[in-house]
Amino acid sequence: MQFNNLKEHLKNSTIVDQFIYINLIVFVLAFMVNTVAFLNNQQSNFIIDYFALSKDDSIYFYKPYTFISYGFLHIGFIHLLFNLIALYYLGNLFLNFFSKKQFVIYYILGSVFGGILFVISYQYFPVFKNNQGVLLGASASISALLVGLATHAPNYEINLRFIGFVKIWKLTLAYIILTIILIPNGNAGGQIAHLGGAFIGYLLTLYFANQKEKPYKKSHSNLKMIYKAKEKSDDFGLSVHQKKIIHQRKVDAILDKISKSGYDSLTKTERDFLANASKK
Repeated sequence: MQFNNLKEHLKNSTIVDQFIYINLIVFVLAFMVNTVAFLNNQQSNFIIDYFALSKDDSIYFYKPYTFISYGFLHIGFIHLLFNLIALYYLGNLFLNFFSKKQFVIYYILGSVFGGILFVISYQYFPVFKNNQGVLLGASASISALLVGLATHAPNYEINLRFIGFVKIWKLTLAYIILTIILIPNGNAGGQIAHLGGAFIGYLLTLYFANQKEKPYKKSHSNLKMIYKAKEKSDDFGLSVHQKKIIHQRKVDAILDKISKSGYDSLTKTERDFLANASKK
């Protein structure tokens, strides 16, 4: 019974939750293997050996999958904790503006391009010549999500504790500057991978923006059809499905207004509507 409940929960969970669960499961497996290796006085962990990204350029031929797999792999609890907190909040915010499919694309390509820049850096920068470079963690993918959001909705405001509302473009700029500053001060390869993820996040948003001219043009048309259907119905009522569509269109319109003009541009009615919608 408990297994069925867990299966149902996983089935109904969001794509963000599912990616968080994958990261958690991989972490637990790596931790267990590491514990067994320690008890047997062994230094290697086959999960790290097979799924982390190495600086060795031969991975292009026999371990190309590591450009993706490293993005789900953590061995430090603090590293995992901070990445999953960022993934939870950024991921759910991301889904307010993008689709589930786009979330997967940003996450995977953020990992891939972060890995590519990491490998290139180890091959061409002399400072890495004698270093044993291994890359793991979801940070490059999270960088892609953050920069993608900031590019799409630069004026969206995030409420930070003890600071207040901050526009996401300012937060992202601070993150990029800090990442560059940290390159010579520890984990240089990882910081460079973050920049690779950030770069592809920017390019992806430009690409998707060019794919649709007016995102709400179709929405307005759909609403018009719904209201016509209402007028022609016998009881002048909307179906549950139609009500959900109208509600979602209102939410989308308010979020679009926030992305263009900021949260302060909303009327009291719009703020109340958005607050009530977030509780459902």
